[in-house]
Amino acid sequence: MTGLPAFVADLVMETLRSPRDAARRLIALDPPIEARWIGLLLVSVLALLETRIGGLILPLDDQPPVFALAADPVLGVPFQVMSQLAIAASIAWIGRIFGGTGGFADALLLIVWLEFMLVLAQAVQLAALILVPPVGLLIAFVAIGLLIWLLIQFTAALHGFTNLIYVAVGMVVSFLVIITVLSMVLIILGITPPVEKG
Repeated sequence: MTGLPAFVADLVMETLRSPRDAARRLIALDPPIEARWIGLLLVSVLALLETRIGGLILPLDDQPPVFALAADPVLGVPFQVMSQLAIAASIAWIGRIFGGTGGFADALLLIVWLEFMLVLAQAVQLAALILVPPVGLLIAFVAIGLLIWLLIQFTAALHGFTNLIYVAVGMVVSFLVIITVLSMVLIILGITPPVEKG
């Protein structure tokens, strides 16, 4: 395997082995801002497709309402994009408040890569749900824990922080901000999760 596939595979493995080094490697690549926006759109589309496929395996009625919104064919991609933008903006802004050095463009790059990692994890989970359902559910919990750990590590690398406890506390504040902002935006737009009628 050579070229881009080899690079992506190597970066995936480095992300799992040494997430802060992987984050610094991504930032050093410094892709143009257009590439970051295109990446955001691509991973959002992939996430929507996986969520809809997952809905065929696990009915959305049995999942939190946010999954129904994320799987909606019209609102799913905007919801994914808005969520990732909110996370990128919050970790960039709150990190700078606490003396960090990272900016929004690099935060966006890292969040797009984390979403790609989540897409890969969800692909493994979907395959496991089909073949061995209990293992698929276990993978879901492991993926959530891994995502949180990678987000803490990436945020530390983005801002040059060394104390991961402070980063974790900052993340809690960030998520509270994100939930509040997204809720307000959805209410203003009159968007509510679709309800399946049986």
